[in-house]
Amino acid sequence: MKNYFVAVLALCFANVVIADGHGNKLSFEARQEPAEMTITSVNLAQGGGTITAVGDMGEYGRVYTTYTLTADPGGMAGTVQGEGRGALQDGTFVSGSGPGAYYRDGTTFTMHVFFKISDGTQNLDKIVFDAATGSLTHDVYVVK
Repeated sequence: MKNYFVAVLALCFANVVIADGHGNKLSFEARQEPAEMTITSVNLAQGGGTITAVGDMGEYGRVYTTYTLTADPGGMAGTVQGEGRGALQDGTFVSGSGPGAYYRDGTTFTMHVFFKISDGTQNLDKIVFDAATGSLTHDVYVVK
């Protein structure tokens, strides 16, 4: 009886694994056009650093951002904490923050941050910083 129960349980989990959609790709709709941002500072620290930037980001207005990176051993990847404040034309602010991860390929750092915004929206942002050229792009994708 015990073997029968184990076999039934295994079949149930096999169906979950087969039907879970791991073969499908996630896709997100862009919330706005990609934003080219201007680096305002890079502050290095043992085991990481902070990048700050400013730029116009569509519905979020003039945005000031900070990305705090903490490197994993080896320095090729790690975690990132994103913070942002957008100044809107109507005199109000929108703010957002969230955790994420990054990886480094040569001089290019690619960050993925899950931002929770004060207006109730949620975004998955892709930020690409090239230390050799000083360029930073910020793409925003709709989660909610």
